[in-house]
Amino acid sequence: MNIKAVAWSFRQQGIQFLADPQWIIPSIIAPFLFTVVALYMYGSVDGPIVLTAVLGGGVLGMWGNTLFTSGYSISYDRYNGTIEPIMMTPTHLIDVIAGRSIWNTFIGLLNAGLVFIAAQIIFQVGVTVADPLPFFLMLAMTLFSLASIGMMFAALYVLTRASFVVMTIMEFPIYVFSGALFPVSSLGALAPISYVLAPTWGVDAMKIAGIAGYESMTEFGFHFNIMMMFILMAVYLAIGYFLFKAIERNIRESGTLVRY
Repeated sequence: MNIKAVAWSFRQQGIQFLADPQWIIPSIIAPFLFTVVALYMYGSVDGPIVLTAVLGGGVLGMWGNTLFTSGYSISYDRYNGTIEPIMMTPTHLIDVIAGRSIWNTFIGLLNAGLVFIAAQIIFQVGVTVADPLPFFLMLAMTLFSLASIGMMFAALYVLTRASFVVMTIMEFPIYVFSGALFPVSSLGALAPISYVLAPTWGVDAMKIAGIAGYESMTEFGFHFNIMMMFILMAVYLAIGYFLFKAIERNIRESGTLVRY
């Protein structure tokens, strides 16, 4: 991996984010509104229910930011005619996407932090975390697991001109199957889908660390969840790497990258 290319891609993604106000909506406003709705639904209830509501809002924002910015970054290059120069450079496309994903991860962490601050200060709800350090470490790692999914699908965005459709399809299933909004146990026969998603294990680990007396979705506990999350993240990144290599080789040979 070209570290210099990753760093400059991170910088460029930051410039584009700050220069285009539309990203404030999916990155800041949307998760805030989700959290507001959840908190109004629960009213003055404190404890685990409120923490779950706030956690759900944070994960919603992290995933929405990762999904939409990863998809639009490729479409943005295609619309503005910059994807051809990127492909002509010695740098691999995956290095460029990696830098952008790291920026999106940074914004996602900021987003999650703002959701917690808003819940605590503006609404004055009793958001208490049993073990703060493991909880916030797992929050960061769960965001990286979401980014690994985004990296895997970003390879497909290179091929499709309908990335917005793919993004729309992928948005809500992660909300449901990750366990951030609904308990995995409530999914019935669909629960096995949750087990192949790395964020599911991260969210469950956050609940173990954050909610006293919480019963994990499996009997193996906190450390097993961490192990499963890292294994699945490695699988996603490996799939994304090989997809990028294969797709990049194909489009260089066929010259069909910008064909509509």
